Amino acid sequence: MNQESNEKMLHVDRRNFLKGAFATGALAAAGVAMAGCSPQPSAASAEGEEALSETGGAGSAPKGYMCQQDWLGAAPIIADDEITETIDVDVVVCGGGNSGIQAALAAAEEGASVVVLEKGAPADGTDYIHVYGQEIGHFNSQWLIDQGYGPYDTGDIVSEFCKRGGNRVSPDIIRVYVENCGEMFDNFFSLIPSDNHCVEMGPKGELGLHVAYGRKPEDYPIIQAGYKTWVGDAMFWGPYHDEPADGVGMYSNLSEAQSFSMKKAQELGADWRFQTTAVVCTQDEAGDVTGVIAQNADGSYTRFNAAKGVILACGDMGQNSQMIWELLTEVAEWCERQDVDPDSLTTMTMNDGSGLKMGCWAGGYVEPGPRPTMSMGGGGGGPWGTSPFLWLNAEGKRYMNEGITVGAFAATIRQPLGIVATVTDSKWLKTVQNASIDHGAPNYTRPQYYEDLVTDMAEVVGGGADGGIVRSCTITERMPSQVFGADDLETALKYAGYTDDVIPTCLESIKRYNELCYAGKDDDFGKDALHMVPIDEPPYYVAPSSNAATGAAGLVTLAGLMTDENLVCLRPDYSRINGLYAVGNCLGQRYGNAYSTPTAGVSIGMAMTHGRVAGKNAAARS
Repeated sequence: MNQESNEKMLHVDRRNFLKGAFATGALAAAGVAMAGCSPQPSAASAEGEEALSETGGAGSAPKGYMCQQDWLGAAPIIADDEITETIDVDVVVCGGGNSGIQAALAAAEEGASVVVLEKGAPADGTDYIHVYGQEIGHFNSQWLIDQGYGPYDTGDIVSEFCKRGGNRVSPDIIRVYVENCGEMFDNFFSLIPSDNHCVEMGPKGELGLHVAYGRKPEDYPIIQAGYKTWVGDAMFWGPYHDEPADGVGMYSNLSEAQSFSMKKAQELGADWRFQTTAVVCTQDEAGDVTGVIAQNADGSYTRFNAAKGVILACGDMGQNSQMIWELLTEVAEWCERQDVDPDSLTTMTMNDGSGLKMGCWAGGYVEPGPRPTMSMGGGGGGPWGTSPFLWLNAEGKRYMNEGITVGAFAATIRQPLGIVATVTDSKWLKTVQNASIDHGAPNYTRPQYYEDLVTDMAEVVGGGADGGIVRSCTITERMPSQVFGADDLETALKYAGYTDDVIPTCLESIKRYNELCYAGKDDDFGKDALHMVPIDEPPYYVAPSSNAATGAAGLVTLAGLMTDENLVCLRPDYSRINGLYAVGNCLGQRYGNAYSTPTAGVSIGMAMTHGRVAGKNAAARS
């Protein structure tokens, strides 16, 4: 399966999906897709067993990884007599999702002959694959500049990515994205007919853009808790819906938008092979990658010789619980301590990590730990995303600077088990309006969402102990949250689930918080004065979530293969595996410890950009 498409995933409910670790108000879109690669069983040869032994021994951890099990296994051996066809091309792209489409398009534009191996079938009633996602995060496109957003300082943005990733990223790989994403988007957008409905979002048919309430173009970057955010998130949300979606992606037009890039690539000669599964790379005596062996829908095998390169665009390891447990060690440790079944750890994607395995079998390796996954969120509940409200843990205590969205998950999972709640009052909208545009932040692109938020909040107090269901103002699916309200804090806290013995501590924490707000300085955790809004005017609101202190694989895993700045895969000795490129969630060194980005939509935007860059690089290889 690939990181950007899967028809089945359309009906996964994010609300239920994220309950495993703790429900949050800070959610975001991530890409999923059918993959072009998924190794199929084949008879293990003596050579295969020997190769496995050289990397750690049958059943043991692969060499170079602090694991307990052999998540990698031996490379499949496909005998020559099993191969029924051989095809010669310049570039083979494994996976036809967001990154694979752009890789194929770029290579074809450069004059290369291209074949795309896509495990999935076209979406029902279409001739293109379903790609998951609604938003494309990027910077300095002409589309953005024409609206007054940029050009921005690319070095400043690269530095911000490195900071958010704890400097456990490749600055070069980040720079490649930041410097090329504008051109990628302009080219992508130019292929969509101007009258096509897939760019319709607002009442005027305009494409959406994630902006903050009341801010002008010159107000960016917004700085919140020392972290910067810029406008750069193009949103393919489709027309307004007044009800939450039944599943993820139901309101997205990105699949159709991407189809125009796919069709352009096909016009230029790219050959799309649906229901064709990449199995293993072929290599010459020097270890350079020379092609791919793929399995067709009927079970037969085809050898694709790639004169210029193979691009792994196969997505993450989301459905491979063994790989998640062995490689996402921080997630596994949290889960181990709470007796979580290792087999239960999966993401929203349907990818199995086979692209990562293909890269490793060819001599590459997955970036070292701690490895990232898209476990965003943290903090209290509520429909307002990453807005910096007061958060209280299960003991009724405040525990962090709520403006540091990059640290919310890590700080919250370290709290006592049980309730984690957002507490606010009648001035709640002020905090929402002053929030940044971090991933999962309130989104003023569609003002109607704010109006709906106000409408729903007005009904909360009348719901009494049942509270009210409030539609979110952050993402297109409009996931609802339960909010409780009352004219006194004690009642609101009790409705939300706090017990009588904890409520006094809650009240003391709120009292202390108000004192800091009145003083205009957060001496406890250092939250910006702008966001220190006292909780002193009824009605009072409490939005609970829960902390089970279990790690979560999240929406999508982000640990990928080590490459150089040209996206060529590396061996452990840093020699290059010529002819092998990694993009999308097969590519590592992008996010460091966790997913935190200075604009939303980066998961998709980065996949598309690196795909395009790799396509150009592969086509230019002599």
